[in-house]
Amino acid sequence: MIIRNTEGVNEQDKKAQRRRVTAADVARLSGVSRATVSYVLNNAPGQTIPEETKARVRAAAVELAYVPSAAAASLRRGHSRIVVLVTDSALTGYVTEPFLRAISDRLTEDDLVPVAHQYASDEALHALLDEIRPFGVIDLTGLSEDVLSRIRTAGVPRLYSSAQGDPAFPRPWENDIGRLQADHLISLGCRTITYIAPAAEHPRALLARARFDGVLRACAAAALAPARYIEVDTDSDTAATALRPLASLDAPGFCAFDDEVAAIALATLPHVGLMVPANAQLIGVDDAPFSGYLSPPLTTISIDSAGSGRQVAARLLGTEPQRSPREAPDARIIERASTAGQS
Repeated sequence: MIIRNTEGVNEQDKKAQRRRVTAADVARLSGVSRATVSYVLNNAPGQTIPEETKARVRAAAVELAYVPSAAAASLRRGHSRIVVLVTDSALTGYVTEPFLRAISDRLTEDDLVPVAHQYASDEALHALLDEIRPFGVIDLTGLSEDVLSRIRTAGVPRLYSSAQGDPAFPRPWENDIGRLQADHLISLGCRTITYIAPAAEHPRALLARARFDGVLRACAAAALAPARYIEVDTDSDTAATALRPLASLDAPGFCAFDDEVAAIALATLPHVGLMVPANAQLIGVDDAPFSGYLSPPLTTISIDSAGSGRQVAARLLGTEPQRSPREAPDARIIERASTAGQS
């Protein structure tokens, strides 16, 4: 142990003592080279360093409170340990939050640092990537193939895109969610299907359109008329106005974009003469915590978002094949009283 007497130390010496401890300091104290310090503290394979030397280096590092420089390590590797998750405003809600958290948790298990970036422009994204030199990028927004190619060319070691560079970004797994909703209502005898979506300015309206495509496909497969697309907001009068023309529908079934929209519909439909489940059926999505407490309890779709998140991270890390995004996440119907069947 080295004992330092700080009495009478001038200001310049104090500043020197406060400076960042470097690998060179550890090397001097332990009597080895800087290279040996690096080998020991980074557990470098293929090195024949005596255990006594390793112990001396580690003891010196502890005594000096040495913290390796992340910037220096990044320079040596050519990249940081950061993984950028590129998101957009549509990625919110009960399902998305555990999905993103699961991605972050899986990356952290591999000593990576997840950083979320809400996409604003190609230029802003490239500026961020140039600045932090990430280990990987997970694209959850549908970046174009040109942007993905530029990321690869910049030397980012790992890249995963849920849309695989498709500019149209059809979000096929969202189609499957909508189809699962409609198929369930059709199996109960519903002969007219209506899709209830959030208002056009809602950040998740894009997802609603994608799910509606799946509803349309289910109607076509069952030889039913195309489903209607109705937008509602949280104002009860406005919602009633939007839903009133549907009062005379034959054996109506309603697919709500999510459980929040379903709750609005459940409260509004009685005002236009439609009682769930007596003469109308209603299904939501998300299995939100409140969905079982509505009156009647809401039939909904539960999505294994955490499992999907871990799969996305595993694809980036190369521990799972980068399967086609057209394979939907695990989803199942939670049947409750809002779809009791047509009489």
